[in-house]
Amino acid sequence: MARDETTGDWIGQEKPTQLFLNSQADVHKIKRFGPSEEVIYVRSPVSNLNLETDLLYQIMMLTIGGPVLEFVYYDEVAFLDFDLPDTVLEKLSGPRFGIKGTRKLLSIPDDELIMGTIIKPCAGLSPEEVAEKCYQAALGGVRFIKDDEKMLGPSYCPLEEKVKLISQRLQQVAEETGRKTIYAPHLVARPDKMKDTAKRLVEWGASALMFNPLVAGLGLMNSLASDSDINVPLYAHSGSRSGWSTGPRRLDDVVLAKLVRLAGGDYFQIGVMGQLDVHVASRTPELLIKLHKVLSQPWGYLKDTASVVAGGLNAINLVDNIDAFGQDFMGLAGSSILKHPMGIKAGVDAMYQAAEAVRQNIPLRDYAQDHKEL
Repeated sequence: MARDETTGDWIGQEKPTQLFLNSQADVHKIKRFGPSEEVIYVRSPVSNLNLETDLLYQIMMLTIGGPVLEFVYYDEVAFLDFDLPDTVLEKLSGPRFGIKGTRKLLSIPDDELIMGTIIKPCAGLSPEEVAEKCYQAALGGVRFIKDDEKMLGPSYCPLEEKVKLISQRLQQVAEETGRKTIYAPHLVARPDKMKDTAKRLVEWGASALMFNPLVAGLGLMNSLASDSDINVPLYAHSGSRSGWSTGPRRLDDVVLAKLVRLAGGDYFQIGVMGQLDVHVASRTPELLIKLHKVLSQPWGYLKDTASVVAGGLNAINLVDNIDAFGQDFMGLAGSSILKHPMGIKAGVDAMYQAAEAVRQNIPLRDYAQDHKEL
């Protein structure tokens, strides 16, 4: 396995050269858990990398791009994790904002929870309808709003018109309340137009950008994150993640999360504690804790990628997530805010009331007695 992931077999009549042998990975250790289950720790030489150019792509080829997942002689195989030395990490810029940088953009304290929403439904809305939902949510107190992933800029909801309208309405909220709200439209463009489109979105008023690097390319996200003319946070949408990370041949969620962080994603959705009926990852609390740690813990010179708790988040399970992650995550509640029976503002109020109940160590049911939105 170590040989396959670096040099492959020696080809030639003479003996393998020392350069070839030095370029091979080796097996550091093996942990066995049963007759057909083991974890293999492989060390790959840094000398196989060119540290001066296209480093992210090289890392991906030496991790997820190798042949092991393809070979027929492994019935089940998973790439579980990887790490990099500081000599490699210092060459990668990573995220520019993360959770601390986002709080700075919003001018809020370091211990304040960032609550946001996702515009729904995913399609079938006019620019005016989207802008009104954003206005109501921001007026209620959300600090982050993003497009849903199926909002692709169709003819009935052109991207430019929508972004400009939303920007105007959020500026109106800022003037009325003094609160800033970040808005991340869906960046939809072919690769050679991606940067130009991103710059236009920022010119039209976008204060963040949403983009799915698992579908369109981690390298593209890295290119956006490295461009000083696109100085806004990048929301790395996680759609298709479980398609990569489940099954007999898979890339672990930890690997995908680390690659997003290396590529410069400022936000990445992990799932929701206490929500078993929406996303696959949310059914494994241990995985959510591990992902939050991977995204937030010190890693060389890189800033953190903020964990996004979304996919069925509501006022009830928000308590579980604060208990698990503290205040250092971004909570995005779409349907539970936008479909609140008392209106969008009440939906936002309910989320903040739940957070306040946790802060005061009051059971949610008791706190709700005097807070009708909750």
